Amino acid sequence: MRVAIMQPYFFPYIGYFQLINCVDVFVIYDEIEFTKKGWINRNRILNNGSDKFITLPLKKGF
Repeated sequence: MRVAIMQPYFFPYIGYFQLINCVDVFVIYDEIEFTKKGWINRNRILNNGSDKFITLPLKKGF
């Protein structure tokens, strides 16, 4: 049995879905410390030939 554990992403990349397809059990591990400047709440898209960041604003924790 193959198991993969990943944290959730805002607009996951294609490799995320390929990983899900290759394993028997996929676990979304969301009880971790938030990483600033990571890819959990943002992503990059191509807009008119240049990269643009889209970000999901998050409320600060307790």
